[in-house]
Amino acid sequence: MAKVIIEAAINGNAAKKLNPHIGYSPEEIAGDAIATCRAGAAIIHFHVREPETGKWVQDVPYYAEVYRRSRAQCKALLWPTFPFGEDAAKRFSHFVELSRDPATKPDLGAADMGSVNLVGYDVENKKIHGESMVYQNSYETIRYFLTMSRELGLRPTLQIFDPSFLRAALVFLEQGLLTEPLLLKFYFGGPELPFGLPPSLRSLEAYLDMLKGVRANWFAATLGGDNLPMVPLIVSLGGHVRIGLEDDQYSREGQLSNPQLAERASAMITGMGHQVAAPDEARAILEV
Repeated sequence: MAKVIIEAAINGNAAKKLNPHIGYSPEEIAGDAIATCRAGAAIIHFHVREPETGKWVQDVPYYAEVYRRSRAQCKALLWPTFPFGEDAAKRFSHFVELSRDPATKPDLGAADMGSVNLVGYDVENKKIHGESMVYQNSYETIRYFLTMSRELGLRPTLQIFDPSFLRAALVFLEQGLLTEPLLLKFYFGGPELPFGLPPSLRSLEAYLDMLKGVRANWFAATLGGDNLPMVPLIVSLGGHVRIGLEDDQYSREGQLSNPQLAERASAMITGMGHQVAAPDEARAILEV
């Protein structure tokens, strides 16, 4: 039976008004990380927020508190986000600061492998929100993130928003800046985030065809939509699963919690005859 890893992106920049289970304070975020790990998620991705307002911030003390609280009670692989902007060193600086102390060192590095228009789409009213939003990551910026991840001894998780992102990853692999097995996150655009490829069999097949001959561990997620219906397809093709309230807030589907999402994904995986990987097993699979 194959071991399938579940990653949970537990809060992102989503608002409590959409789902009260979204954590803002370090205590809330760590508590959610622990509960979601116990429900089956071996990897936790999180943002830190101002505890009172929920504003997305990059405060290293907040990050450090989440790491210390979470690691006191669970062994999940934890990795933080990084902000938008043009200064690559500033955007990655919290990885460097957190890595100075083994107690707060991230388990994974990270790089978003290209640029993309990230707009919200109100399906019901046919309105676009954030039309000026371009998430920019030049090859120079990507190279910096990958170089720093390597210097810190962290295997980077590579975020793939469309096929050009994967082509960039393969270029850096050819150059030797990346090593196999690649750690890839295929992000599909759901109804509320119309970017890249839609969540479908053909989209997954397109990515996997590009990876022929490359050793990789890949995850698939739907941003701006429910990824649970994709779980059987992802697992049947040999992939791992990402769920979480960063990607979809389930505001009209019962306001599910992250542990509930992890439990539902786990049930699907075990129902297919596979096993859900524990954190130590995930480390071995990913070679981190």
